Amino acid sequence: MKKNADLKFRNFHETFKYCAFGMAVANIYPNRNNIRIRGSIFLSIVIFCIFQIFWFLTYTVSCLMKLDIFNFARNVTLLVIVLLFFFKSIYAIKYTEYYASIIDTINNDYIKANNMDYEYQEIYTTYLKKSKTVEIIWLVIPIILSSQFPIYPAIVMIIENLTLAYPKKYMVHEMDMMFIEDIQYTSPFFEIYFAYNITQCIFLSAIFIGFDGSFCIATNHLCLKLKLMTHKVHRAFVDSKNERELKMKLREATLDHEETLQFFASLSDFFGMWLLILFLVASIGVTFNLFQIYILHEIHPKYAIFLLVSILHILLPCVYASNVTKVSNETARELYCVPWESCSNHSITKHLIFMIARSQQPMIFTGKGLVKYNMQLFISMMQSAYSFYTLITS
Repeated sequence: MKKNADLKFRNFHETFKYCAFGMAVANIYPNRNNIRIRGSIFLSIVIFCIFQIFWFLTYTVSCLMKLDIFNFARNVTLLVIVLLFFFKSIYAIKYTEYYASIIDTINNDYIKANNMDYEYQEIYTTYLKKSKTVEIIWLVIPIILSSQFPIYPAIVMIIENLTLAYPKKYMVHEMDMMFIEDIQYTSPFFEIYFAYNITQCIFLSAIFIGFDGSFCIATNHLCLKLKLMTHKVHRAFVDSKNERELKMKLREATLDHEETLQFFASLSDFFGMWLLILFLVASIGVTFNLFQIYILHEIHPKYAIFLLVSILHILLPCVYASNVTKVSNETARELYCVPWESCSNHSITKHLIFMIARSQQPMIFTGKGLVKYNMQLFISMMQSAYSFYTLITS
């Protein structure tokens, strides 16, 4: 038995440390033993942020009542991100059992990989590199998005303090704060509130690193399981010394195939609602950011970054969902290409035909059956955003 330090492949939280850390900080790591504690922590976070929520909502309503469309659009762009935070927190805690089963499957597969042959480990290594790449991407994107809120006003205030006789103060998110409009820019309230907003940025970034990153990691792992299964079938026909051994190995491959199909079903069931909400949020984010840039008649760095992140937010799930569909479409062909003609046993041939037939149904991720996640969805969304932009600028 190998010691943990000698293992080439380890469990989820050791393999994907940034994603697991984000899940832990965001209070959504699917530990079945601390659901109530995590629920209490989430409630504490809501209570901690209650003042910001109150001022934010009252200012949004005020903008709508005054027909201040620009500031209303600016608030709605941020509001959908905040609502997505609440949705993912409650959803991940409520469905901890389903989320944990997904993480457990990844854990078990990586642990079993340590006892596999070199060829199988090479497949693991290839897909592990892809998963680590997307983990880093989901680490960078939320940090850039959330950090720009305190960093941008801080830089502007530093520049104005160095160059202007009467510099202004800028909040993390500019808004009129009901009942305290007269003191919101006075010291020490302004400085305390600025630090208060920074903590909320940390909450927002962590859940995107963890939850969104875990979806891409899990879908890439699904591709890995499909490739391992087809490789096992190929090896079964090549390495088996007799028909009895071949039947036994095909039976193992069939069980792996069944497990892969169940894993896909688990991912679809758990992430389906999030994929639907994500589509709506990304659509609103892209549309309202284009509107703000149009109103300003310039590419403002803050809104440009927000727009880019909104695009990447929908692009990455589309890319990894498309990869699953592509690999699943290749599975039937790869199974047909195994050297089955060398076997004259009809029961074995029928067994392989059954596996090919089950592989011909493509694996397509959807938002509760309403939107199919593929590159065509991303293209259609960008075309719609461009059409909206040309409409408001014409």
